[in-house]
Amino acid sequence: MDFRTLINHHYPKLTASEKNMANYLLAYTGNLDDLTSQQLSDELYLSRAAIFRWLKKMEIDSFAELKYLLKQRDHLPQGQDDFEEVIQNYHLYVDQIFAKQQLQPMVALLASREVIYLFGTGNEQKLEVESMRQLFTSLGKKVSVLFDQGEFSYAKENFSEDDLFCLISYKGESPEGIAMLEECRVSPIKTLVMTRTSTNTMSSLSDYQLYVPTTSIHTKTKFTHGISTTFYFIIDQLFEGCYQLLHKGGKA
Repeated sequence: MDFRTLINHHYPKLTASEKNMANYLLAYTGNLDDLTSQQLSDELYLSRAAIFRWLKKMEIDSFAELKYLLKQRDHLPQGQDDFEEVIQNYHLYVDQIFAKQQLQPMVALLASREVIYLFGTGNEQKLEVESMRQLFTSLGKKVSVLFDQGEFSYAKENFSEDDLFCLISYKGESPEGIAMLEECRVSPIKTLVMTRTSTNTMSSLSDYQLYVPTTSIHTKTKFTHGISTTFYFIIDQLFEGCYQLLHKGGKA
């Protein structure tokens, strides 16, 4: 059984941190010869014991066998099968969002805020932030997009306990995003971080976190293209929940 099939087979019984490890390894593009269990432990903020429990749950006998499976994955033919796997993973992630993500508290949080401030740490994230701004503005919410540290410094003077600062970041390690969140810790504003990994610095600094699983296509030139459609899917779900709550009197 190849590595991706193995992941898909065992995925439903994995914990959140174990799913994070699986997604990390699926997207891993580093030198497998140099990869060690200690390196993986440091990268994911997990103990080596947790890694070996995961291997046992995945029915992988050793870390060496894991590296072998990852190398076999890298030698699979590129092309149409890659995109078929992307589609398969996308369905898996959407099912995971419906089954596991507790969006109701986030919907209630967004619906109750007086002002929602938004920040994206990269170009694609800024597009997702703009989509979120348009949707929530249409609900009658006051939404402000912050483009850089300067705008944040100006806006923070008006932060109140009734507001929310929402940041979208893929890795959750943006120095600018981290600096903003550290300043928010001495401010009355609440913070929400949306990232594609469940363990990262920005999530650890925020009041609320949303894990948004994604997948990637690895090309022959070693360029990795991240498929981030699930971020838009989550944003749409949050919008729909707020619409029901604010305008139809329904349950989020």
